[in-house]
Amino acid sequence: MFDRVRIGVALGAGGARGLAHLGVLDALESAGIRPSFIAGSSIGALVGAAYALAGAAAEPRQRVLEFLESNAYAESGLSLVKDALTEKPDTWSGRLDGWLKRLYLQAKFVTAPSILDADSFRSLIEYFLPKINIEDLPIPFRAVGTDLRSGRPVVFTSGSLRAAVYASSAIPGLVTPLEYKDMLVVDGGVVNMVPVGIVRKMGADVIIAVDVEKTPDPPKDFGSGLDTLFRVEEVQNAFIKEAQLAQADLVIRPAVGHIHWSGFGRAAELIQLGADAAASRMDEIEALARRRTRPWDSSHPADKRLGPEWIMI
Repeated sequence: MFDRVRIGVALGAGGARGLAHLGVLDALESAGIRPSFIAGSSIGALVGAAYALAGAAAEPRQRVLEFLESNAYAESGLSLVKDALTEKPDTWSGRLDGWLKRLYLQAKFVTAPSILDADSFRSLIEYFLPKINIEDLPIPFRAVGTDLRSGRPVVFTSGSLRAAVYASSAIPGLVTPLEYKDMLVVDGGVVNMVPVGIVRKMGADVIIAVDVEKTPDPPKDFGSGLDTLFRVEEVQNAFIKEAQLAQADLVIRPAVGHIHWSGFGRAAELIQLGADAAASRMDEIEALARRRTRPWDSSHPADKRLGPEWIMI
């Protein structure tokens, strides 16, 4: 139905909330809209890669649900992080258990390169993705990372899909950075929460961005200098993200802000919220998909934003 229009989808970072991307992609697919290009940051890279490989949302969705019931999830460390950050037990033994988990995480945070070791996280990526190169995917795909050494964004265009997704998903402090060539690569969300510009550069006629990051709550007060610093970081990140989203033709924001970024156990709910958000905008999406001309001319000044400051590999 919409085969003549090249639709690009930019999938944003956001931890477990990014599972809503699967619902968005499934809803688009049900309406006869299939992406010609996909780019993702962090969890968006993992979901985007799985979809680009399968060509449909059903298989990745099933893999996610199976993973959450498997020993691989229990052994990954993700469940420990979630418990330590979100549980509020009402018994003495439960509070003691929570305190010990938080103490363990704090100790690892200050004494080790990351809370999750590289091998465990690599096994998680391998659970979802086979050994394949990016350039061999049926749907063109890009993963975005951040090089800690140069401070520059990194766009993975070829080479190992697993390595690219690992790097893009390596949350600083939680996951060991990836040593890649002369770079030390971490989460793409550090510099590019929703890689809209990458999708446009790939050649998309219409760009749909999916933002799953929680909107910062208004601060109650600034009782300490630390409160001020945290708020400054929130403002900076939100400002940069909105500038990136402004380049999209349509932005879908699933209502997932109430779910913690570590809440992978709520996968079914997150996927449904993504589907609901896409369905609520379907008239607009279909109108955009009927375009027959590319909205971004190749000489558009915005295209220069992907200049020498980006590392393309």
